[in-house]
Amino acid sequence: MIGERKKVPKKGMRNVATVQTRATSSTPANRTQAVSRFARLENERMRILRELDAWNARKAEAERMLAKVEAELGALQTLLLGAPPVASGPLRPAPRLRPAQKVQEPRPLGHGALLEY
Repeated sequence: MIGERKKVPKKGMRNVATVQTRATSSTPANRTQAVSRFARLENERMRILRELDAWNARKAEAERMLAKVEAELGALQTLLLGAPPVASGPLRPAPRLRPAQKVQEPRPLGHGALLEY
């Protein structure tokens, strides 16, 4: 083991013990503190469980709405294209042409851009 050094983790501000971290991470000094801490942790656990239930309910609702939209998209695609819906990847934009490759078509006089309001 000559030449090997034990790696010591770097210490920073997270390793500094403050009054609050010493109070919350220390063991309770008496039964009253233990009961109080137990009740506080039990309330926190119940709050987190309620929050998790609410998230799961929202997730289920979002999945239901997504399935409804996907079914409607499939029906419209079949109606418009006359083909069964196909799962496709993202559409690629048309390749950009360099200025030398662009074809300039002559515009007839008096035909400007069409603006719709």
